Amino acid sequence: MLNGLEVTPHASIDDELINYISDTLNWIKAWYPNGSYEKGLDRYGYSIIKEEENIKLFKDIIISWRNLFINAPERIILTGDYGWEVDSIKGFYVKNEFKKQDIIDQISDLVIVVEKALDTKTYVIHYGI
Repeated sequence: MLNGLEVTPHASIDDELINYISDTLNWIKAWYPNGSYEKGLDRYGYSIIKEEENIKLFKDIIISWRNLFINAPERIILTGDYGWEVDSIKGFYVKNEFKKQDIIDQISDLVIVVEKALDTKTYVIHYGI
């Protein structure tokens, strides 16, 4: 929903998956709420991908990720953020577990959103994680 209106199509991507692929999302440029035009997507606010060249690049990036995950095992472990044990100086990387089909479905939904934006010459809006 945006201002009481349903936005369709839409996709929901797991936060940890977005974090995992975020370096590649920095290859696109988007508009931020403060009016700036920056690399990547705003993690905690919305960002808008307006230009067709950036929407096409976004599509290429997410399709590439989907194609990579298609070749993954059924259970996928992705390295996440770095953390620390309570009352310890010992750190560790969080291991995030996913079902392969869940990742493929989420990315496929996003591809539909991006293709619709390209077909209708509209924008892609990212609402943050």
